[in-house]
Amino acid sequence: MLERYTGCTVSEAYATGSNGIHMPRYPYYAAYDLPGECHYYYRRSVQYLTCQTARFLLIGGEATTLVKEGVVDFSRDLNPWWHGFFQEHFSKQMGEVVRYAGGHSYLEYLGNHPQAKLVVPHPYPADQIASDHYYLENPELIVQLNDKGRMADISSHCIPYEVYDAATFAGKTWREHWELPFVIKLAAPSGGGDGVAICQTEADVQAAQERFGGHRVKVEHFIGGYLANYNLNLHVERDGTIRFIGGSEQRISASARYEGNFIDLCWHPSPELEAIAVEIARNAANLGWLGVCGLDVIKAADGKLYFIDPNFRLNGSTPFHFIRAHFLTHFQRPNLETGYFCYQGNPLAFLETFRPEIEKKVLMPVGLYYDPSYDQKTRVYLAQVTENDVDAHVSLRDTLAQRGLLPGIHL
Repeated sequence: MLERYTGCTVSEAYATGSNGIHMPRYPYYAAYDLPGECHYYYRRSVQYLTCQTARFLLIGGEATTLVKEGVVDFSRDLNPWWHGFFQEHFSKQMGEVVRYAGGHSYLEYLGNHPQAKLVVPHPYPADQIASDHYYLENPELIVQLNDKGRMADISSHCIPYEVYDAATFAGKTWREHWELPFVIKLAAPSGGGDGVAICQTEADVQAAQERFGGHRVKVEHFIGGYLANYNLNLHVERDGTIRFIGGSEQRISASARYEGNFIDLCWHPSPELEAIAVEIARNAANLGWLGVCGLDVIKAADGKLYFIDPNFRLNGSTPFHFIRAHFLTHFQRPNLETGYFCYQGNPLAFLETFRPEIEKKVLMPVGLYYDPSYDQKTRVYLAQVTENDVDAHVSLRDTLAQRGLLPGIHL
């Protein structure tokens, strides 16, 4: 059985100490997503993308977290009582938060800190950030390991797939090799379901060709009626040691959108599932990977396990595994339902409304986003917690919704 990883900050996970700068996902917008560059491809709103950067504020540690304006800094933007609350519970995990205005303005901050080691979910064009600015010796490894078209390089448990360049995908000859239903995925790194299209009809195929036009894709067999969709977070240390951070079952919509996780903080994977995850992490370590990897594995109706998505970066579930000890002070076997929620009001109004639940650890916000120039809503990434009772989550969610905490971002 894998030993459990005991680190709880970005600086520990990526071995940067106080010399690290962490940039979460989506620091730029779709206008900058040019063919041939190592950028994420996405079709979400600016508000959604900025919400993603708020998911990791409580786990920076010694590292500085660089995020877009609108993200709420727990240590500065709240009133003294809430400052004290978060400092009391998360003082060792709360690093400095620095905000940039938008566009490429984050480059100015990075340029003023040339010695800092940058932790990012993707590298940038070399004319913007030099390769020696990253925590990895070879930052292109981030692209390689997150490439859905190269998953077979690191795992023997992939769903059979083929990869097509943009020109081939735009044509019709590739269709001769595939019978519906099947799945088309953007090969380059993407997330939140942005790069996935489940094709049941020819109209679905045409829509996917329009949506992913100009990009390299992979096509794989459709596995319907799967029994579970696991996300396993593993940690690879500098010496290659692999440890288990935690696991969850992902909440995925019918259109393959990521909606959050169900997390049992005391769960451990079966030997077979663990073996698949270790195989992938070991292959990544042999290539030079260091840090967190989140590996998505589904269990098909026949019980077979398939590796379906590489996430060599911090994952949406990672913060809750890192603050595991926080929940264990109140619950024997805490079960979490995580995801984005929306509240009509500013962050302090949200915190005061749900103060009893937060104090009792029934609610745990790890990231807040508020842009009054857009609307008066607070977007929050959080966990709802019960004592090992899935049915209780439903009751809790309904009760909180009646008080104004709505699931989803509600843009």
